[in-house]
Amino acid sequence: MVQAFHNAGIKVYMDVVYNHTAEGGSWSSSDPSTATIYSWRGLDNATYYELTSGNQYFYDNTGTGANYNTYNTVAQNLIVDSLAYWANTMGVDGFRFDLAPVLGNSCLNGAYQSAAPNCPNGGFNFDAADPNVAINRILREFTVRPAAGGSGLDLFAEPWAIGGNSYQLGGFPAGWSEWNGAFRDSLRQAQNELGSMTISIGQDANDFSGSSNLFQASGRSPWNSINLMDVHDGLTLNDVYACNGSNNNQAWPYGPSDGGTSSNYSWDQGMSAGTGTAFDQRRAARTGMAFEMLSAGTPLMQGGDEYLRSLRCNNNAYNLDSTANWLTNGWTTDQSNFYNFAQRLIAFRRAHPALRPATWYSSSQVVWYQPNGSVATSGYWSNTSNYAIAYTINGPSLGDANSIYIAYNGWSGSVTFTLPAPPSGTQWYRVTDTCNWNDGANTFVTPGNEALIGGAGTTYGQCGQSLLLLISK
Repeated sequence: MVQAFHNAGIKVYMDVVYNHTAEGGSWSSSDPSTATIYSWRGLDNATYYELTSGNQYFYDNTGTGANYNTYNTVAQNLIVDSLAYWANTMGVDGFRFDLAPVLGNSCLNGAYQSAAPNCPNGGFNFDAADPNVAINRILREFTVRPAAGGSGLDLFAEPWAIGGNSYQLGGFPAGWSEWNGAFRDSLRQAQNELGSMTISIGQDANDFSGSSNLFQASGRSPWNSINLMDVHDGLTLNDVYACNGSNNNQAWPYGPSDGGTSSNYSWDQGMSAGTGTAFDQRRAARTGMAFEMLSAGTPLMQGGDEYLRSLRCNNNAYNLDSTANWLTNGWTTDQSNFYNFAQRLIAFRRAHPALRPATWYSSSQVVWYQPNGSVATSGYWSNTSNYAIAYTINGPSLGDANSIYIAYNGWSGSVTFTLPAPPSGTQWYRVTDTCNWNDGANTFVTPGNEALIGGAGTTYGQCGQSLLLLISK
């Protein structure tokens, strides 16, 4: 399978879960001394699991009952040997590490507390500076793929767990990429929570340009930010804009399921209140997908998002082996139209290296504009009543034949944008406008079919909660 994908020019990443095993923990509060024994627990409990003081009970901040003891050298060997097998023998190109902060845990079990003062009662302490934590041993024993490509592994961390100091977005060392949950949350809030939360257009701009606040100081690059709007844990892209929260306690085939986050930042665009339409929901989904595909960083999308797959608001459907949870190609016209949009958006990203910077944008490569066409000042960034922003990317300075203009209107009403000057001898042409009027099979046009908009000083009325993409030609 790996070779077949490689023959088609596709990398293969393996999702690995080195934070717990099937043995679970002490599930019964009435008898916390009893736990299931399948393998490691029966071989050497205190080596393979992180135990609380006295080596009697299991420490858990994974939600699965017991932490695998990633700080113990013997237990680490299992992780490293496993990675080596899949990389060197089976040929996978990299790994996504589930609940990866557990691999940065510097705590051993209770018997070693005198040597670990930051680990009370077994505890958990993420310490990327400790050379002996698993994330640093992995860096020592494997070659990370260089930025320019070539041989080596790609390492992706899910940078959160449960409790303690386990939310470590931005905390991993150089060599690691991270799923950017702040990108997801802040941009969902910008779309769905205006009026109930304070939204920062400055944070949105930081998200669009690679999240330098998280990754630059540690010597990493924009592509180390894995930009997502949704993923397998949580609502689908469609449901982020079609649901007011989750609904997991529903009948088969869409439920029931348990668990799932309560922080969805989702909204049905007023549909249930009679103020929104299905057009509004599709517009919001187009805008959300455009966020991840047009931002600096590495986009991550969930299978099925390309055709607006819905789970009817179930945000933790891990247990549903049902027709509702299977991918399908039996699409409605609206789903086929969205597929066209998604496919062309991905192709546009691939065709424009200016959207995929290897290093951080300079002030001459990206210029930010207020809707009136003037350059955005520090006062504009800090004012939380501003919810519209535009920017240009200087394509030729980044190996791109075209410069790019992107405008985002976060308001519910229309905003008029005044366009800055395109490069000399060119004018601005529209590639896509995610507004309702442009809903259909050609929302995102194919190359050569862009519509002429104009040059410097041209005004463009942009509908509420939408995105405009122009290129210079």
